[in-house]
Amino acid sequence: MTNVDKNHLIVGLGVSGMSVVRYLSRSGERFEVAETNVDRLESLLRQEPLLENIHSHKVELTEELLCRFDCVIVSPGVPVRTEMFKAAADAGVEIIGDVELFARAVDKPVLAVTGSNGKSTVVSMAGALLKAANVNAEVIGNVGFACLDSLTDKSIDAYVLELSSFQLETTYSLKPLVATVLNVSADHLDRYNGIEDYASVKRGIYENAKHIVYNAEDEFTLPDDLSVYESSVDFGSEKGAWTIVERDNKVLLVCEDVVDLPAGDIKVAGQHNLLNALAAMAMTSVLIDANKNDLRATFSSGFANFTGLPHRAKLVCERGSVSWVNDSKGTNVGATVSAIQGMSSPVVLIAGGRGKNADYQPLKEVVSQCCSAVVLIGEDALKIKAALGDVVPVYQEGSMAEAVKRAESVSSPGDCVLLSPACASFDMFKNFEDRGLAFETEVRKLCA
Repeated sequence: MTNVDKNHLIVGLGVSGMSVVRYLSRSGERFEVAETNVDRLESLLRQEPLLENIHSHKVELTEELLCRFDCVIVSPGVPVRTEMFKAAADAGVEIIGDVELFARAVDKPVLAVTGSNGKSTVVSMAGALLKAANVNAEVIGNVGFACLDSLTDKSIDAYVLELSSFQLETTYSLKPLVATVLNVSADHLDRYNGIEDYASVKRGIYENAKHIVYNAEDEFTLPDDLSVYESSVDFGSEKGAWTIVERDNKVLLVCEDVVDLPAGDIKVAGQHNLLNALAAMAMTSVLIDANKNDLRATFSSGFANFTGLPHRAKLVCERGSVSWVNDSKGTNVGATVSAIQGMSSPVVLIAGGRGKNADYQPLKEVVSQCCSAVVLIGEDALKIKAALGDVVPVYQEGSMAEAVKRAESVSSPGDCVLLSPACASFDMFKNFEDRGLAFETEVRKLCA
């Protein structure tokens, strides 16, 4: 059976789902679509010519519906570890995602990145480093273009691909030139049977890779057998082939016999971003053909052009010697711990939201050491408050506007008010971007 003979069902018409629509349309393949958000589906049917005359399903998914198709292409937000999808797979239905289609079609090197935190920053850093090396690299995945859309540009030399655990669940054919798991912390435990189950899905990115990069200080990122790869290299703040050292009163990012780069060349704040930089350098050095001096110059030039991403530890403004920082992308506990530790001032933390069965206990120590107060919002506010105990004053507010006002009232000159929620945003906002923009709107009212 050729691909054109197959009958496909596209489940979910968000960013990735619509990229699949475009890809299958270009390929002349047959497909139908399923979308439980009826308003979104009806809007797309009115506005999107590619969906004209395409059969659409507005009903909830069932095993019977899935089994009508040869191939079901599932958006990352749809859980596939269910009896319904298992039964369909057992019946011979192919269950894949958009990244699997990309993997089957791509003919250029792919640098693949996953991890609980820092993925978007690392792929963006890597893209900047490759650009400085005159490699026409496209940053794709959760950040940048949808991966299937990028295949239409034949001038691309390499791809830097950000992958979530959900995408890895439905990807089987990817053969990265380089793959990395940056870190693993408790996240999405509403969809996994504990952190080891979650970590094992993350480590699936190493499958079929030529070269791998892993975190020397995070055992969850370590592959089962290093000998199966053409090369493997690790990074870390205190150990690893790529690491951070102090030499002649200077902090350097180093890899012995390869490069030593002043930490000051990294224009984004925080120890966690130095680790992100190490990972980006380790990955891209596999692709960049340069001697030691040229590699150092290339990395310095690339980092000079990288000033960070929106909603990721970005300074919004300063008022009355208080800095206001938007880290709305801190959607799990590990990310928030890193963000707090990365601040050089006492922190007034704004946190809370939908917690995905998270354990908030790891926040207690870093809050007691680095925070002067915590302001909580959202569904898990009481759970976070219980985990923190009485290590610092804790306030609960009903909206972002009230949280910002409270943070202003309890902050002191020299403090940093940090929005880093440790939670998903969907209880109060459309997404983490919407949450970050709400924070910035209220902060700018103060700073006007």
